Amino acid sequence: MVNKINVGDKAPNFRLPDTENRTRSLKEFLGQEVILVFFVRAFITTCTKEVCEFRDSTNKMVNMKAQIVGVDINGPPKIKVFANKNKLTFPILSDHEHEILELYGVEKPSILLLNEKGIVCNKWIYDGETVTPNYDEIEESLEKIVAKKKTEKCVRNVITISRQIGSRGDEIARNICKILSYSYFDKELLYRAAKSIGVCEGQITDFSEDSYKIAGIVDKILGRKRIVATTHMLKNNSPIQKTLDEEICLDVIRTVINNLAGRGKIVILGRGGQGILKNKTNTLHVRIVAPIEFRVEQVMKEEGVNKDEALKIIDEKDKATSEYLQRFYNINWDDPTNYNIIINTEKIDVDTASRVIVTACSLGHRYRPKSELQKRLKSKYKHKN
Repeated sequence: MVNKINVGDKAPNFRLPDTENRTRSLKEFLGQEVILVFFVRAFITTCTKEVCEFRDSTNKMVNMKAQIVGVDINGPPKIKVFANKNKLTFPILSDHEHEILELYGVEKPSILLLNEKGIVCNKWIYDGETVTPNYDEIEESLEKIVAKKKTEKCVRNVITISRQIGSRGDEIARNICKILSYSYFDKELLYRAAKSIGVCEGQITDFSEDSYKIAGIVDKILGRKRIVATTHMLKNNSPIQKTLDEEICLDVIRTVINNLAGRGKIVILGRGGQGILKNKTNTLHVRIVAPIEFRVEQVMKEEGVNKDEALKIIDEKDKATSEYLQRFYNINWDDPTNYNIIINTEKIDVDTASRVIVTACSLGHRYRPKSELQKRLKSKYKHKN
């Protein structure tokens, strides 16, 4: 076998099943740097140790916004056991038929460093199974790519919108889709996209901040995973019932959103999009807000309720959204550094707000590391929360 993929080449896209048998593509992970790791002879003692060392040495890479993706020759069930045993949190995909190994010309344990466009910037091939990768060298190579991004313009074709109830954020999201001819991420698209990547129907439910209920004190103390939905499906022509907890539902939503973001041309309303896609350079993060008086009027009009009922709805929704984002994505909803644009719809109408966002998206951006002021703001809101 000849090593076909060299530095400077564009890494070929591929589609492989993950540990849950969901089809994942390389494309969905791009938009940020990707460290592609080929575990050619995994699950022997030495290689297991190697992977654990790799796991313990990836904190800096993750902090530098890199996505780690593993490729292994074993089937999804074995990989799942291996990943759980070694507490590996990055996705590991199954190349059981060796198709991707053949495509990439990989015979030995290898690591490829891809930039956000999928170009191979560096690669490391290891002759022995006991050879430990030079993590300092990988980090140094990653740092050079990050530094180069400072002068390069990035195109944005994904928009996440986080909105306060009563701020007309839903209208703005749909308006943007009409202007740009983008897809709107809703329940229907979630189901279609999930099925297209191999998620069985019985595992799909739309678990978002809109349907989230504040966790009780016992659940918080014990860290329990609450039941979100119960689905019914046929298996071998017999009806079966499946219970879905928060983790299962969120895992499906994260996978689907990453997959759709890889394709681009989509607006994602809520569902923790600003957390799931926080490292994607092709994404514009927007927050829509309004003063309480404005929001009360909107909720009264939309829900047909009186002022006291509107205030109660707003309070419950705000608390639920705040807890949902903090609990599942470690995000302070009120922290302005989580967004590229914040719009007050009392000051700017829906049409103008939509066009401001469209313009910002079309202009792209240049990568800039966080300033000291941004870091202080982030620290302030973290401690405040």
